[in-house]
Amino acid sequence: MPEPTGVALIGTGFWGRRLGAAVQRVPELALVTCYSRDEAKRNSFASDLGCEAASSFEAAIEHPRAQGVLLVTPNHHHLEGALVAAARGKHLFVEKPIADDLEEAREMRAAYLAAGLILMVGHCFRRLGAARKVKQLLEVGALGEVVLAEANFSLPGSLTPDKWRFYRETCPGGPLMQLGIHHADTLQYWLGPVQRVWGSFAHLVTEAEIDDVGVAVLEFANGTRGSLASSYASPKTFSLRLYGSEAVLDYQTDMSIWPKAEEMDPATVLTLRTNAGSEQIPFQPHDMLAEELSEFAACMRGEAAPETGPDEALLALEVITGAIEAQRNGKAYSLSETTAMQQTEPR
Repeated sequence: MPEPTGVALIGTGFWGRRLGAAVQRVPELALVTCYSRDEAKRNSFASDLGCEAASSFEAAIEHPRAQGVLLVTPNHHHLEGALVAAARGKHLFVEKPIADDLEEAREMRAAYLAAGLILMVGHCFRRLGAARKVKQLLEVGALGEVVLAEANFSLPGSLTPDKWRFYRETCPGGPLMQLGIHHADTLQYWLGPVQRVWGSFAHLVTEAEIDDVGVAVLEFANGTRGSLASSYASPKTFSLRLYGSEAVLDYQTDMSIWPKAEEMDPATVLTLRTNAGSEQIPFQPHDMLAEELSEFAACMRGEAAPETGPDEALLALEVITGAIEAQRNGKAYSLSETTAMQQTEPR
């Protein structure tokens, strides 16, 4: 096996630690350095995960062994970090969402395209074994024609004024942007692009400034309808349901294991229901974080292209920003990224 590809990790908070631990499950990668603004946190992170602690953001990016960067910072800092990494010739893995603003996301895409570098976005949930199995079932027509999709991803939020997720300016869309966007990606992976979206948001329970509940109503380009909901006020929930003309598929995960992402598949049950009865569908468990990072390593070596690159990330992001716009304007929002994608597809 060739020498592991070195990466620098920026952002040593809750999810940065999960991603850093996942690197250790990927033989093709080596975590060589890390950085966050809090010196004590980055030193602790470095000690726990066996890497260097850089003295500055630039020092981490410019580490001589780092061919790529794992950017796990707040959404509103993604553009700044991405442009610095691109200017230094570094491939980039950025945690979802790619940004919380479409124009910033498009600027990131343009910068990496111009530099000839890899830009990969952490939409990991489509990589779960259960999600892959659902894709296979759809491809063989096990559900007939899918007419309706329902999805929910909710977590109780620890939202205090010292957290960036507390504020509307830095966390537009609240839980729908942070959690629901995962389902926005997975549903489009399964069913094709969304072409129109309606949105409803409310602040009901938490002390945070943001809305703590959000709902998006989806119209897919193929005619399927869907609903996507997220809450920061409810117990842990991760569920999807697809209604087809021949069968209904239930996808339910016992989220008591969260945030142990590598345990999601063993905690998931897929059930296919028809008029004749129901059956549980077996599937091969996957470690979604390790798999996406292994793919990032292959992309940096020139052996693969990102499954979830900037185009896929923009499709997911515009579902959420479109829902926000739809509530603001009181009418449906038509997705420009879907239109652009359809115009560039071969006829």
